Amino acid sequence: MGLYRRNDLRIPRIIRGMRKREGKITSLNPAWWIAYGVLCGLGAAGLILLLAAPRRGEPIQLLPAPTRSATSIELEAEIEQTPIASPIPTTSFPININTATAQELERLPGIGPTLAQSIVAYREAHGLFATIDDIQNVPEIGPRTYEGIMPFITVDEP
Repeated sequence: MGLYRRNDLRIPRIIRGMRKREGKITSLNPAWWIAYGVLCGLGAAGLILLLAAPRRGEPIQLLPAPTRSATSIELEAEIEQTPIASPIPTTSFPININTATAQELERLPGIGPTLAQSIVAYREAHGLFATIDDIQNVPEIGPRTYEGIMPFITVDEP
């Protein structure tokens, strides 16, 4: 079966690829060594993948999604810890959107200088806000921005 007799010894056929020099068998052809190395590497990689694969029948463990309340708490912490290096007196939350300046409105999460100017311009053009929901009438403020600033704004007089 793949073996032949030579001096009563069983010798594998692969030895036929060996070179003879001066009557001595020297070594296998380098191509055989490369093929042997590749096969050993593939076998080792397959064994590693087999051992590292999750067992069948076990469910995949997923992490829970982040909650909205954790994001709001982080925003509050960032707002309270941010030092302001301007000579403008600091205001506390909630901010009255009927009397706040553009610089005070910039302290709200998600409100930059351009959006703060838009809020002030809308208030000057259409009058005071009757409720905090009316701030959604400003063209650049959508539901997501409104949800982010809702806990920090008011329309009451100080």
